[in-house]
Amino acid sequence: MSSQLPDDWIERLRAREHEAFNELVRLHHGAVYRLALRMLRHRDDAQEVAQESFLAAYEGIGGFAGRASLKTWLLSIAYRKTVDRLKRRGDEGAIISGVLDDSELWRIAQSVQNLTDWGVNPEQHYSRTQLSEHLGTSLGRLPADSRAVFELRDLQGLTSQEAADILGISEGAVRVRLHRVRQYLMRELQSLFGGPGVHR
Repeated sequence: MSSQLPDDWIERLRAREHEAFNELVRLHHGAVYRLALRMLRHRDDAQEVAQESFLAAYEGIGGFAGRASLKTWLLSIAYRKTVDRLKRRGDEGAIISGVLDDSELWRIAQSVQNLTDWGVNPEQHYSRTQLSEHLGTSLGRLPADSRAVFELRDLQGLTSQEAADILGISEGAVRVRLHRVRQYLMRELQSLFGGPGVHR
């Protein structure tokens, strides 16, 4: 939690002060929305899940015990709401373009190993838009829970333990899933630049 927030912020949230909740939304809406969007791949659904998550947080703040950070608690709510939405939908929706912004795109590139072995500079051969679309499509082929692990660990920078708490799995399972996603993306990116790629 930001050091700029007042010491009594949690108490004010538990008292359901609207100003405190507005600050909660301001601080964490982006993280909640991005997790839902990464899993659902549909902007309207992700926005609805974000709204549902903050409403659930407002109604359930009395149950926040403080064992995890407030952000982790919120993302846990959002993850459960997103899984519920996926189950109700019966599928994972259509892939959307533009899910990755430039900063996310290059954080992905940095997290994937052996990029310097390609022998080419990606920016010399492909625009950021082309690379973003390729990565977005590749991520879209993954199961929603794998996309969630990648979003939480590599894009939002949470620890493995925090991601495990949100997803309700072990820290070891988070590491295994993240490793598989990174390896998959590495192969997908290598295929774009003339490497072996993923054989289907």
